[in-house]
Amino acid sequence: MFLKKYQIKVVTALKQFYQAARETKTGFSAARKALPENLRYTLNWVEPVFAKIQQEYKDKCSNGLRDWYPRIVLKVPTGGGKTLLAVEAIREYQNLFAQKRTGLVVWIVPTETIYTQTVRRLRDKSNYLRQLLDQCSGNKTLILEKGQRLTLQDIEENLVVLFVMIQSISRVNGKEALKVFQDSGGYESFFPADNRNDLHAKLLRQFPNLDHISPVESAFPLIKTSLGNAIRVSRPFIIIDEIHKVFSDTARHTIDNLNPECVLGLSATPKTEMNVVVSITGLELKDEDMVKLDMHILPPVGRKENDWKAMVKEIKNHRENLEKKAKAFQRGSGIYIRPIALLQVEATGKDQRGKGRVHSLDVKDYLADLKVNPDEIAIKTSAQNDIEDVNLFASDCPFRYIITKEALREGWDCSFAYVLGIVPNVNSDTSITQLIGRILRQPNAKKTGVKELDESYVYYAKGDTRQMIERVDAGFKNEGLEDLMSKVRIKDRGKESQTKAVKIRKEFKKYPGAFYLPVWLMTGNGDDPKRRFSYDMDIKAHLDFSGYKPTDEQIKKIIDSLSDETRERKGFAITLDEQGRMTPRVETTAISEDGQVSIDYLTRRYTELIENPFFARIIAVRHVELLRAKIGSEKLREQFSYIASRLHGFLSDEKTRQEEEIFIKALKDRKLVLAVSDDKESGYQVPQTDMINVDRMPNIFRYYLFDDVELSTMNSLERTVGQILDNQEKILWWFRNRIGKQWYAIQGWQQYKIRPDFVAAKKTDHGKLELVYIVESKGEHLLGNANSKYKKSVLDLMTEQHKTNRIERYQTKQMDLFQVNEKVECYFVEENKEDESLRTMFK
Repeated sequence: MFLKKYQIKVVTALKQFYQAARETKTGFSAARKALPENLRYTLNWVEPVFAKIQQEYKDKCSNGLRDWYPRIVLKVPTGGGKTLLAVEAIREYQNLFAQKRTGLVVWIVPTETIYTQTVRRLRDKSNYLRQLLDQCSGNKTLILEKGQRLTLQDIEENLVVLFVMIQSISRVNGKEALKVFQDSGGYESFFPADNRNDLHAKLLRQFPNLDHISPVESAFPLIKTSLGNAIRVSRPFIIIDEIHKVFSDTARHTIDNLNPECVLGLSATPKTEMNVVVSITGLELKDEDMVKLDMHILPPVGRKENDWKAMVKEIKNHRENLEKKAKAFQRGSGIYIRPIALLQVEATGKDQRGKGRVHSLDVKDYLADLKVNPDEIAIKTSAQNDIEDVNLFASDCPFRYIITKEALREGWDCSFAYVLGIVPNVNSDTSITQLIGRILRQPNAKKTGVKELDESYVYYAKGDTRQMIERVDAGFKNEGLEDLMSKVRIKDRGKESQTKAVKIRKEFKKYPGAFYLPVWLMTGNGDDPKRRFSYDMDIKAHLDFSGYKPTDEQIKKIIDSLSDETRERKGFAITLDEQGRMTPRVETTAISEDGQVSIDYLTRRYTELIENPFFARIIAVRHVELLRAKIGSEKLREQFSYIASRLHGFLSDEKTRQEEEIFIKALKDRKLVLAVSDDKESGYQVPQTDMINVDRMPNIFRYYLFDDVELSTMNSLERTVGQILDNQEKILWWFRNRIGKQWYAIQGWQQYKIRPDFVAAKKTDHGKLELVYIVESKGEHLLGNANSKYKKSVLDLMTEQHKTNRIERYQTKQMDLFQVNEKVECYFVEENKEDESLRTMFK
């Protein structure tokens, strides 16, 4: 199975975090031992981990044992495959942080629907998600639910994933929050026999936050046998889906009290105080064909107020047309899609019909009047669930219409859902914000190439169009897709009123040469431009790891970092003295590992950097043999996971070094030049027109290049930079660079392109064009990370080309019309320094 680019981005961030966490915690362990026991809890090993990965550390938490632990969050929009990412998180946690195949994972799910779907998929051994877990555990995975028997032996011999549905932990009442963990059946193996009060006392001293019947200082200490206590003594890895719903003080205290080693939350809309280690945008999902966009909003068709029947009839016709397209698509591709319409009504329940509101049975009866087969209609409410245990993706499933009120608002996903019809007044129907997400998933996470089957549709019968826009806007934000609002089309029966065309303002068109921006070109014979610089052709094709091996200095770093302390732990041995009293003694034991040198594991790590897996294996074998000769087979076996992570890091550094070296050499040899050109193939020109969303906020800028701007899509830093630019005395024009094929992007020596935030033109005292600036603005929390340093290096290099008169100019059109402008400089502007930096540039 191949991960999509944004999923690779998430897994890479997790690997970086877990590796840093393991290394830091190991280092801090020795320091803790030197402190008095009552001061050890003051040593927070988590804080330097966030400093190392250059992320802000906001949510500082310690567990019920007063040990610090990390609680991290992945921001992933709805439809982004959070279950797969959670499974990958388990795999990387076990491999890099826990460094073992066994243990307890507590997977907390907020809704019954998600709970049922996830458990079913992970119990199916033919499902790829289960297979990924089995790879991690060595085919020893147990999927359990609350109430099933769980033993200490299960956790010691298997990777146990325990599912818990825990809506209650968000409640203010702490007692209610803990009820889910008070189940007392089937957990006896975790605790001493009831008559061994001495062992109960020992366990209570080791885990002071265990629920107990009688405390440790009593004559007969006794621990409660409960799920919560079994989890506490197991020091679990906890995964929380939709963690933003369970982030109250009570909820966090409940989680802390379970003694986690690490907590990973998934959320489309994380709270500001969370430790977000990676964020995925809606655009990244769209680029990977994960969502059905554009989304079309279709107002009432007739003039009659609240004509829900006209809407349902139109939806019926539209859905049938979609199914015709789907059948034609199936004939050509063999891929089955059955478009489904979701219909939201005002009332459900037997006693609610006939009270002036549109009831689920009213809609079902009307569909039957329209000759829809009743077997194709399902009702999903709290009282009636026609789709329970039904595989909606099966070709023999008849359902084409699902009628609901609120039951599908959360936790329900079927990518066959294309059309949403809203009967209630959108002015007061807040549940629309949740229903929007139910029709966004793209079937099979792959575009069909049929426009109608790659988009989604929302009809409404009553309400104001502006209110509908705001509901959809809120819905996209709830799903973490706020950056895709420009893909929503509000249709006035054939006329699009939500987007509009903008063009370069007439007064700025007298500077045509300024609209050509520099790009890196590979030259042919002589100085003639040949083609655009390409990472794949000009960098990746020249990477050579055949002669690479870890240097003596790098090997010394590995050897110096190996320590017996990382291989040992303190435990207790219990015996009876001559008087029959319990006597504990401290003993040091080796931490158990599988004791294997896995070439396959190192090869998998190397294939993240080396495209050819066969060559990656050759290199892996070579490096393992080198390390074996330097440190011996025993040390290599004992600490292979750690050594593999260091080797991967050294190889990554080598790749980065080679990429820059290849680029700089081509530049020095004049095979690579920075150039501006009016040639359509090799050059770049700012678009003359664009389509923007009709914004609720008026354009406040005087010198914006285009005749309107989407203010609502600019973040606070971008608005600040824009306002500073607009206020400069020597500003000629400026615009905010957007993401898309027609917008400006810089291909540097690393694979991913740099997309600067702004382009601004500076004028002379006489109103002539003096210089064009390309500006990348960066938030304070991102300064200093590897990505920011790389971008600054590329921009500085481009500025150096101008200052040394090495920007080439290639023009195909007559120079008496205009000349392309080669006076361009590029700057990296830091948050909180933007005013000073931009004023200096525009002096």
